[in-house]
Amino acid sequence: MFSDNVFFSADIGFTSFSQSHLGAVIVFILFVITFVNAARRLDDRQNLLLTRSVSVFISLTVVIWTAIHMAYGRFDPAVNLPLSICNLFAVMAPLLFWQPNRRRFEIVYFFVLAGTLQAIITPDPDGGYPSYGFFKYWIVHCGLVVVAVHHLLAFKLYPRAKGILHTFVWLNIYILCLIPINLWLNANYFYMMSKPVNPSLLDFFGPWPFYIIVTEGLAMVFFALVYLPIFIARKNKPKMDTIDS
Repeated sequence: MFSDNVFFSADIGFTSFSQSHLGAVIVFILFVITFVNAARRLDDRQNLLLTRSVSVFISLTVVIWTAIHMAYGRFDPAVNLPLSICNLFAVMAPLLFWQPNRRRFEIVYFFVLAGTLQAIITPDPDGGYPSYGFFKYWIVHCGLVVVAVHHLLAFKLYPRAKGILHTFVWLNIYILCLIPINLWLNANYFYMMSKPVNPSLLDFFGPWPFYIIVTEGLAMVFFALVYLPIFIARKNKPKMDTIDS
């Protein structure tokens, strides 16, 4: 067990591919398997209740983390506002997942699976285990993927290929909105101003601003990759339900 002082600490470092990182990934995989089975075994009402409960829990995790940060005088608007895609979607999770909506979920699917999976493989958490920042990071990122996969299978909200383009448009709208915020707050939301401290895929894409340009193209690749399971499933089952045109 660990003490409250350790849990509320902001000085615990995180190391990629450490035991705590690998442990979090293992727990994530177990939750994915559990929720995939739940989507198949539960009826629509039960699946909806499960989705709503998890989405509220994810949202409250960010709210509680923010409250702790404020209570300890650590909250910095240039760093801690929920403006990254993962944190923004976490706060909005009850709204995004409360009721199955085909068009809305299409955008959520590509954003969450393409963006959050990368954040799980090359994480940049607010602290190491067992700090509250560590738990918040993994609950948000793993939770979003788990609830998105569950939502997909439970309610058969299969995205279209052209949803990749729609998501890319929304991605650039999001980026354009972040630029003035980053300049105003001297912030680095979505790593628009510099790369993350911990190792990430951005390290391979050159200095600023070239890595941003490369990331734009890479986003399309990630969107295509997360669409691939849908494409394969549709090939094997041509009449599989999809999002309406």
